[in-house]
Amino acid sequence: MAEAFDRWLPYIQPVAETLIDMADISQGHAILDVASGTGEPSLTLARRYAKAGISVVGVDSAEAMVARANKKAEIEGLTCLKFRQMKAEALDFENAQFDRVISRFGVMLFDDPLRGVSEMRRVLRHGGKMVVAVWGAFHEVPSLHLIWEVLMKAMPEEERPPAPRIGRLGARTDLEALLEEAGFEEDKLEITPFILNYHYDDFESYWEISTSAGILKEPFDTFSAEAQADLKKEVEKLSLSYCENGQLIFKNKALLALAGK
Repeated sequence: MAEAFDRWLPYIQPVAETLIDMADISQGHAILDVASGTGEPSLTLARRYAKAGISVVGVDSAEAMVARANKKAEIEGLTCLKFRQMKAEALDFENAQFDRVISRFGVMLFDDPLRGVSEMRRVLRHGGKMVVAVWGAFHEVPSLHLIWEVLMKAMPEEERPPAPRIGRLGARTDLEALLEEAGFEEDKLEITPFILNYHYDDFESYWEISTSAGILKEPFDTFSAEAQADLKKEVEKLSLSYCENGQLIFKNKALLALAGK
């Protein structure tokens, strides 16, 4: 997954850029990136603000993700940046250590979102800001939901896996309730929707990247080669409704939250 994850980075980079703008980075800030994956948005932060004397720490629970991210930072000579293997629910940092905490598409995947966000707030300094992005409800992420629905309908009900975690904080009220329960005050919260357009030049490129890794690969791999071919044809037919000017364009919804401490 660490190897395949980089293929998705161009698609979600607009969210990284927006979160960085929301974070309002200043000279000398210490920044924590939680669930940093293979290095983003930490790498973008380091490139953009290295001359401003910032320091960035990216943490992720997956060892392979961290190794890949550290290699990127080393190749680029980004000395203000380092990555560590660490779960969000058990951040190995002192209280009030960071001016900014950022997390792109990580919170909804935590084993315990409340504990994870509470930890993120704990390490945030007074007057600091936390910015996070989560996906909308699963059906509001059509680039994934389209294929998932086809796979689930073709699978015996007793064998269907639970719905993916990516949409479990997709309702604004759920995200707001989580942040408040973690200790953030309502009057210091801002939650805004964000539409992320995924563009594919053709169906083959969409199909290949969507089924080669991630939440769709495991259920897809349970089918025979013949069944997989039939499922692909069904998805291709349904995808026609997303065609615009010769491309496939999926409008995926995210929620971006800014929380002050």
